Amino acid sequence: MWIRPSRVAALSLCFLAACGSDCVEKTTQYDFSVSTVGYVGPTLGLPIARFDLEQNFVTHEPYEACAQGPLVDVGVVNLTITSLASTPVFIKYDVQGLNTSGNPVWSHADTIGVVIAPSQTLSVGQIAVTPQPLNTGKARVLLQAAEIVQ
Repeated sequence: MWIRPSRVAALSLCFLAACGSDCVEKTTQYDFSVSTVGYVGPTLGLPIARFDLEQNFVTHEPYEACAQGPLVDVGVVNLTITSLASTPVFIKYDVQGLNTSGNPVWSHADTIGVVIAPSQTLSVGQIAVTPQPLNTGKARVLLQAAEIVQ
């Protein structure tokens, strides 16, 4: 059987390119902040808190060279909350990661609530692992409760 030299050369180049490729893992950090205001009662219109999201997004290239690696790129989202209120406030919230169309693709709801003192910063920690980078769709915070603590 006779094989054309151009096909052999093309197959050899493809083989060399695949075998010579190394899996490159790259981590990119994305930051996004959302400030909230009260929506009812004594907190209506008052600054409540700033929600700071930080995502370490890990990509792999080329996937073919990452035989033991993941099938998709993912990022871990961490949250800190800083009070903007002049008095202690009780808050319950839902942080949502959005895609480019503005639709939620992940969510972290605080179902218990937390009291935060003026200028206090709380480190909530990891709230999501997602294939959606923060730099493409952003995020929003929905306050479920924002009440002044006496």
